[in-house]
Amino acid sequence: MAHLLDKMHPNFFSVLSSPNKRMYIDCIFIIYHSVDSIEESFQGDREYVVQRLIDYFDDVTLEEFVEEEEQTRTSRQKANYVINVLKDSGWIGEEELGDYKTSINLFDYSIKIINTLDDIMHARQEEYTGEIFSIFSILKAFNINEGIGVIEQAFLKTNDLIRKLKTLKANIYRYYYDVTRQQKKEDLQNILEKLLVEYKQNFFDQAYYNLKTKDSLPRYKRAILNEISKIYDDVDLMDTLAKNVVETKNIEDYNEAFEYIESKLRFIQDSFTALDNLILDIDRKNEQYISATASKILFLTNHSDDIEGIFNRLFKVVVESDEEEFDFNQILNVSQLRNLDTESLYNQRRRRVDVEPDELYITDDFIDDEDRKRRVHQILRHSAYSKLEINKYVSNLLNGRQELKASELSIVDQEDYIKLILIFLYSKSINMDYDIETLDEEVLNNFVSFKDFLIKGKGS
Repeated sequence: MAHLLDKMHPNFFSVLSSPNKRMYIDCIFIIYHSVDSIEESFQGDREYVVQRLIDYFDDVTLEEFVEEEEQTRTSRQKANYVINVLKDSGWIGEEELGDYKTSINLFDYSIKIINTLDDIMHARQEEYTGEIFSIFSILKAFNINEGIGVIEQAFLKTNDLIRKLKTLKANIYRYYYDVTRQQKKEDLQNILEKLLVEYKQNFFDQAYYNLKTKDSLPRYKRAILNEISKIYDDVDLMDTLAKNVVETKNIEDYNEAFEYIESKLRFIQDSFTALDNLILDIDRKNEQYISATASKILFLTNHSDDIEGIFNRLFKVVVESDEEEFDFNQILNVSQLRNLDTESLYNQRRRRVDVEPDELYITDDFIDDEDRKRRVHQILRHSAYSKLEINKYVSNLLNGRQELKASELSIVDQEDYIKLILIFLYSKSINMDYDIETLDEEVLNNFVSFKDFLIKGKGS
């Protein structure tokens, strides 16, 4: 098997680890966009590319520019220097066209890498709209003349859908990982922005919504599996397809040609059989992220004098302190505990004690009224933030109305503020009787400013 570096220049990634990496990345994108047109087809006049780079160096002040070999005082010298570096590291190539003209060419692997970097930089998300319907339509139009092409297209579409959904699941973990790293109250604004803006756009986008509703798996799964079974179970049809593969794909062995068709049909069949579990796993990951975010928000906003607030501040002191300089015994007693190894040959001696149980008496003053009220208040306070209670809270707010703006809610204290956040957080959870729709309107409600959103009952 060929090694990756056999397919591209061995120093290809060196520019991304160079002290000048930010400048190199900017210049790579400038070159890419300079030659990205139907007429150019990733091949552009060198002087035109140089001029675009000169404009960049004229407009941008570089804080750090490490000179390695050449003098790079003027913008033209810097532009030529960058082109030479990118050429020596295998990002671009040069071709003599005659008449003293030279073109800048991008390699195929360079184009793929730059496209990926551009997608990451602009946070472009995968689209799912019509993917399952497209696979269904392709298989529905199956005929013996175009059979190989139909199966190949259905295979590619299925593989692409699985890859996109796996990427979506990985993206959810990235947001979850970022939330767990936020440790300060000042990070609360960053958490809310990631949740209410970035996470919503990247996960609860219209495309994924369609995947769960109009373009849903249950709607087309049975029909797709039936179409695959019709092809796979037809012995004569599979024989004809295998023979067509021998003729068109330069595969001389009949068994290998049969395996070529069979493996693609099996992949589509197995993928749609397991797709339910993948989508369910994505929903679980989303629930995990929402729960972690809600817990983090409650943690960062709870600085009261009750037991929960005291422990929050205590943990914060322990986490932010330096173990070598801070004595934890100032605030709590820490002792070292050891357990016997279960693999040890030593048998611990135990003293036999005959226990005589005493009768348990519960008197009326076992828990006084004040303690009972305090405990009931704590239980009710914590249960008020559960999904069930928030669902009831929203139902009471709507009270027969079809929709309600969040800006209409009365936010008097911190508890109202937390409930407002949880209404948004739990809106996409399972078994909730309401949904939300964001509005492009910044509102101020008492001491809280946020982007307004509609709270709508399901079926509105």
